[in-house]
Amino acid sequence: MARQEINGRKRRSLFWRVILVLLMLGALSVGTLSGYFYASSKAVRKTVSALWQYRGLDVAEAFPGQSSVTVLLLGSDENRDNKKRIYTKHTRSDTIMLAHFDFVNKRISVLSIPRDTRVRIPEHGTHKINSAMALGGPELTAETIREWLEVPVDHHVVIYYRVFRRAVDLLGGVNIYVDKPLHYDDNWGDLHVHLEPGWHLLNGEQALGYVRYRRDSDLMRIERQQKFLAALKEHFRHPSTYLKLPQLLDAVDENLSSSLSYGQMLALAWFAKSVPSSNIQMVTLPCRPGRVYVYADEEKARELVDKLFRDTSARRVSTPLPIGTIQ
Repeated sequence: MARQEINGRKRRSLFWRVILVLLMLGALSVGTLSGYFYASSKAVRKTVSALWQYRGLDVAEAFPGQSSVTVLLLGSDENRDNKKRIYTKHTRSDTIMLAHFDFVNKRISVLSIPRDTRVRIPEHGTHKINSAMALGGPELTAETIREWLEVPVDHHVVIYYRVFRRAVDLLGGVNIYVDKPLHYDDNWGDLHVHLEPGWHLLNGEQALGYVRYRRDSDLMRIERQQKFLAALKEHFRHPSTYLKLPQLLDAVDENLSSSLSYGQMLALAWFAKSVPSSNIQMVTLPCRPGRVYVYADEEKARELVDKLFRDTSARRVSTPLPIGTIQ
């Protein structure tokens, strides 16, 4: 009996020693991995700095005294000459979105603006809205939207499409259902799309072609962009994605310009992670297509802007706004 107890204690002692060794090895592995990430990634080092600066990426610390923030998001294309060199200093904006982050109600509202929308650009007359980027960069685009829609634009972010390709490839591709044949070649815009109907695991080049496809209407293009964002969102639910974060952060950091600090962008991303899908709304500016321009329905556009960008940040709301959501 005594021998059995001694053997039992030895087995239990051995068991806990093994557990302790495994835990130590695990801690060592995590520490080594974290140290590797920190040493090898400039973006990770900046992230650690932001964590200290904004107390865990709290939006209240990153945007003191603000109940909301509105950010202009611009996807910039790059026209090229026959030697594949970027041709213009300020290229036109291929994607235009206005994102409102409501800290009080934990809501994010995103308004997509068709790039061919007819607007008055300050000091330049009437043009398509995407021309504002070429004429005066993101600052002029923000000023144009402020005057046109009478909405505050606090910051801007410009994402260059080369980061789009790299990010999708790092994620291992994105699954998208293509509902019709998409075939288009544009050497000037360095855009080549060849996709048949059905499910596809799109690599970076294919995904870029999918969201930028120009042969049908601007409104259909926005619909594809929103569909792609919903699919991309699903990828960030997978634990394997987190191992790729240093590379993803570096790719974004190297191919993005913004009036926001790196820490503020991370704080907004962390806030977005906490927002329920039912509180993330993506809508398109009410408009009608024409032969050359897209024409905004000014009355409906202002009504929508009031709901998206003004009402919710001023007070708490208990029910969702009556507009579409991403599920």
